[in-house]
Amino acid sequence: MTAIFKLDNVELMWPFLYERNKLSGKYQVDVVNLSPEQVEMIEKTGTPVRQKEGKGFYITCKSSQYEIRPYDKDGNELKDVVVGNGTKATIMAKPYSWKSPTGQSGVSIGIAKLIITDLNEYTRPEVEAEETL
Repeated sequence: MTAIFKLDNVELMWPFLYERNKLSGKYQVDVVNLSPEQVEMIEKTGTPVRQKEGKGFYITCKSSQYEIRPYDKDGNELKDVVVGNGTKATIMAKPYSWKSPTGQSGVSIGIAKLIITDLNEYTRPEVEAEETL
């Protein structure tokens, strides 16, 4: 299997870093708007890169067991922030092989380390209480 490699200046979308995605049941994040050079590096591992309007070329990095912990440039874990869409990061990407119970198999990219370089913090919209009469 290919060694860990670096993807610089990537954009994150739909990050479920400390909580599991309700649809997949996994910790995951979409790495979107990949450059042609990044696509080439990823495809060399045997991992398919998808393309979609609004995401450009992208991959979804998932972990079934471990949270994807974000760190700042100084190596401090970002525990008290919610990483939002449009956040920029550097990823230490780790390819891994998998096989499903139904016999499907493939290669995907996991995240060995996620370093946030430009945080776009997600803030939940405030819900106004209904007025009582």
